[in-house]
Amino acid sequence: MTYQVIPRKYRPRLFEDIVGQNPIVQTIQGAIRSERIAHAFLFTGPHGVGKTSTARVLAKALNCEQGISDSPCGNCESCLRIAQGVDLDVREINGADNRGVDEIRNIIEECRLSPTSSRLRVYIIDEVHQLTDAAFNALLKTLEEPPPHVHFILATTQPSDIPSTIQSRCQRYDFRPVQIRDVVERLQTICSKEKIKAEEVVLYRLATRADGSLRDSQKLLDQRCFGRNKY
Repeated sequence: MTYQVIPRKYRPRLFEDIVGQNPIVQTIQGAIRSERIAHAFLFTGPHGVGKTSTARVLAKALNCEQGISDSPCGNCESCLRIAQGVDLDVREINGADNRGVDEIRNIIEECRLSPTSSRLRVYIIDEVHQLTDAAFNALLKTLEEPPPHVHFILATTQPSDIPSTIQSRCQRYDFRPVQIRDVVERLQTICSKEKIKAEEVVLYRLATRADGSLRDSQKLLDQRCFGRNKY
């Protein structure tokens, strides 16, 4: 079996898996329950704190075959396709690699089409601050009046680089660095599942080095444990 690194293996699959962002998760779930779901979201915060993972879970919540839900099942074909990154209607786009106006225009043209197999089209644009000014201008009109079957989730580590006109069209959520105690508890859970023997003081050391990034702490754990079963 091909080895799967810890950050990927333990990436959040459902809302309850997201660590250290309870206020954001609860607010999003409340919006889903009340059927007041924005067409454009802006997720900001440091790297490795759950922005893109939350975007994926939100996409599942909107497209789960059991219906739009604040607790997607995670097991239907739609949820599984999204988790695997192969759903044709849920696209993850790297803003650094697709930063030009032509790439954004292609997305806008695609938005006009009905979803292929899912309920809604969801576009997750990571590091969106790297789009060019022309690309932002092209995106603005669609954010103002998106088709009813389309939702945008923009994620960035540098919100100050995003035009105010774009920010004003989005519902903004500011993700915070994950608290050390929360990171340690997550690492302990992973160690238990992986049958890794690790002293708490070592996990605290990894969490401190990660500086609020849950993903970085998992990378450090993966590196430390490679070829070992104890500390």
